Formats: sequence, structure tokens, C-alpha cells
Amino acid sequence: MFGWRLQDSMLFTCWNMIVCVAMGVAQPFLLARLAAVSRHPSNWKLWVVVIASGYFDAHSIWHLATVPLTILWWSFIRDDAEFRTSSLLKKSKTKAK
Repeated sequence: MFGWRLQDSMLFTCWNMIVCVAMGVAQPFLLARLAAVSRHPSNWKLWVVVIASGYFDAHSIWHLATVPLTILWWSFIRDDAEFRTSSLLKKSKTKAK
């Protein structure tokens, strides 16, 4: 019984992979067709997506975004520490007077 379920699982995994690859290949072609026939004012954005989808996928964009987001986060942490320190120093100076 377990072997039969495992075999069904493998079949569904296989079909899932086939559909995902087919859609991944079809999407840039469909978007390029839409960009070619569309007269939308933001048509250039669609072309950027079509061209970039050939070079980047969601996972690689996520990895690319982690570097600047980490730098931005630690910049915020530093600024927050400076702000809190300066506000504590101002409070201590006003209490000392």
C-alpha cells in the first residue's frame, strides 16, 4: 500500500515539474507577444520584465536583494543607536542642570 502511494507521489511530482517548466518557458514568450502588440504607456516595463526574466529568476533576485537590505538594516541599527544615545545624553544633561 505504501509503495502505491509513493508511486502516485512520484507521478504527481513528475507532472508538477513538467507543468512548471512549460509555464516557465511559455511566460516570457507570451509576455513578449503582449509587449509587441500592446500600446500601453508603460510598455517599456513589460520589455524589461521579458528581458530580465531570461537572466534572473525569483530566487536569484532574492539573493541579490539580501545584500543591500542587510546594509540598509545595519545602517538603521547604527542610526537608531546614535539617536537613542544622543537622546539619553540630552536627558542626563537636562537633569544635571
